[in-house]
Amino acid sequence: MNRLLMRCVSERSPFMMIYQSGGGQFTQRYVFPISCEGETLTAYCCLRKQIRTFKLSNILSVAGKTA
Repeated sequence: MNRLLMRCVSERSPFMMIYQSGGGQFTQRYVFPISCEGETLTAYCCLRKQIRTFKLSNILSVAGKTA
């Protein structure tokens, strides 16, 4: 998963992810990555319609484009 996530970030390719919030809620999100620094991912989240910061440890799965 980490390899696919890093490839999507470096190519600026949108991807789908399953994310667990700090409160334990699971959501499926379609995001456009902006940057990945340390333990966080900054991306535009289509669900919330704004730029959000995600903890990498809370990203449970990633599905990118297939080429």
